[in-house]
Amino acid sequence: MSKNSEMFNVEIIMKEMLEIQQKSMMFVNLLSEGESLSQNQLILLLQLKINGGMKATEIADFFTVTPGAITSMCDKLEKLNLVQRVREDEDRRVVKMILTTTGEIKVQNIFLKLPQEKLTDIAKVLIDVNRLMKKIF
Repeated sequence: MSKNSEMFNVEIIMKEMLEIQQKSMMFVNLLSEGESLSQNQLILLLQLKINGGMKATEIADFFTVTPGAITSMCDKLEKLNLVQRVREDEDRRVVKMILTTTGEIKVQNIFLKLPQEKLTDIAKVLIDVNRLMKKIF
């Protein structure tokens, strides 16, 4: 393969990756439009839904912030009755953040802003992209 075609591929990859990143941000902006919660708060609710709850350290790692910053974010969400702290049975020192019923409904309502067929299309495309990426990495 020539140097020109290698650079051409690199440029295409970078351009497409940037475009995907921009579209992802537009998607998050659309979901958070008209919401009283910040984008990070909404993303945290989605993460808790996907993971069935998370420890503060796991949340801090995901957002690359300190556990103290996460405590503050979780306090606000707890006051809104969207999340609750639960101690694990095996080790009472370990506290997990989980969605409340109100939090579950909030996550559901966020996605009801989009027509079901659009959500289905987005899901299919993202599954395909991730499947292809798994073959490479």
